[in-house]
Amino acid sequence: MANPRAIGSTLPVLMVSDLARSHEYYRNVLGFNVTDWWVERDGLNGFALKMFQADHVDDVRPNTPAKGAAIGVDVYAYVDTWDQLESLLKEFKGKGADIAQDIVTYPDGGPWKEFIVRDPDGYAFAFGGVDGRPGGRRSPLRPHISGVTLWVRNLDAAAERYAKLLDLNVSPEDRYFGHMHVFHLENGTDLALDSNGMEHIPVPPPAPGPVLFTIHTDDIDAAHDFVIPLGFEIVYGIKHFPGMAFFNMRDEDGNILTIVQSKQ
Repeated sequence: MANPRAIGSTLPVLMVSDLARSHEYYRNVLGFNVTDWWVERDGLNGFALKMFQADHVDDVRPNTPAKGAAIGVDVYAYVDTWDQLESLLKEFKGKGADIAQDIVTYPDGGPWKEFIVRDPDGYAFAFGGVDGRPGGRRSPLRPHISGVTLWVRNLDAAAERYAKLLDLNVSPEDRYFGHMHVFHLENGTDLALDSNGMEHIPVPPPAPGPVLFTIHTDDIDAAHDFVIPLGFEIVYGIKHFPGMAFFNMRDEDGNILTIVQSKQ
């Protein structure tokens, strides 16, 4: 069995001269989600950074240009299509971003197209990519599950239950159309709870499956004991195998999930 995945994301660290000013710029100009722990756009697997207040201004050190380059780049962000790239540039310009380099097309490597934006401390971020399907994929679909949907009957109760399960907050900004609540998870996947038209749909009878998706844990026994008071029913008890252990649980709407612990 392959080694279980251990690294979920990598975040570069920026030392900034004015943390509050940087937070405002990244939130209002670059469209990042700003938290006390990181700033990110499109999740921790999208464009994500750690940001700290520098003790001295000399500690703020953007990269110098590489040999033959005019601008030192601190982070590269890869964009799938040129339409998306041009849309980002238009958005940034409309919000007053400091564009260090407008879009340039390089014939080699794709061809490759990119632009560069600066933050208030002079850190430079290059956004670029080739047009079309990354890696020459034959399918027009991306190998990425962007979200999953669970059908629920009591949206408020379900949102509270899954927020407690995943240690998340229930934010009014994540409620859509009056019948859907979306949790934006750290790995970039969205978990949507949808109650549209469910008030007259009966809950299916208890069963050990089918399973809709898997959630990982570092402690299968603690997870088992944790989920029961939240209103989840264990429909398939803990099973241990070489390299992994799991159990299946069912929510009040009949949605069945697997909780799994990978072992070295």
